[in-house]
Amino acid sequence: MKTKEILFKLKPMRFAFYIIMGLAVLGGGFLFTPVVWGDYSKLTIPIIKYRGGDHRPRPEAVRSLMAQLARRTSIEVNREPVEIKLTDPDLYRYPFIYLAGNAGFEPFSPRELRILRHYLGFGGFLLIDDSSSKIHSEFDASVRKLVAQLFPKIPLQKISRDHSIYRSFYLIKRPAGRVLLNPFLEEISIKGRTVLAYSTNDLGGAWARDKLGHWNHDIVAGSSTQRQGSIRLGVNIVMYSLTLDYKKDMVHLPIILERLRRYHSK
Repeated sequence: MKTKEILFKLKPMRFAFYIIMGLAVLGGGFLFTPVVWGDYSKLTIPIIKYRGGDHRPRPEAVRSLMAQLARRTSIEVNREPVEIKLTDPDLYRYPFIYLAGNAGFEPFSPRELRILRHYLGFGGFLLIDDSSSKIHSEFDASVRKLVAQLFPKIPLQKISRDHSIYRSFYLIKRPAGRVLLNPFLEEISIKGRTVLAYSTNDLGGAWARDKLGHWNHDIVAGSSTQRQGSIRLGVNIVMYSLTLDYKKDMVHLPIILERLRRYHSK
């Protein structure tokens, strides 16, 4: 645990943010002018707002996950949920964003797709969470349409069991959630870096608890072990997105250095 504590005290979310901003500035490709203010030492996970459907099906999910991160790691967090649109100029303040739902939603506009593609390409991370508890749900159909428009040449793929997401903090054998519809997560990977992870197992439903500490939703056909596995998976996903994949020879670092070299030579 000492090694982990040392790594987390380096405030990796701040490092990730500066890398994202530095790459974008060097690339000269901002689609809007970023707002550079605020306390970047505390991790905030924004909930993405979209048209149609319900973008907050588990209202307490993110706050509850942040509480678990604060309790289990040395990460400094902002527990209060933040909601933003993809066109919000503050998007680049956040290295990790969360998109959830339980129903179909309207397609993203071309501008929103460009912004999200740009954000993910420069180091951001998106977690998508289907809370419908249904196989082939309307939300799932909307997500797959979104991803196909976002990355036409890169299909969603199952995350392999040896992926760093499963060992970035806890050792996890298989993904969980409030329900167990699929025994896997899916991803979009760009040059060896997972930029988007998708769960169909209602992670947020397993995380969510009220301010008195009571769980908001029952685990389906499972136990407290399944809930704890869901919380651990949430912690691992956040750790993966912020720690440069240090559990797998820092696979992000060559990508970052290669981009810095390429943009600097222009």
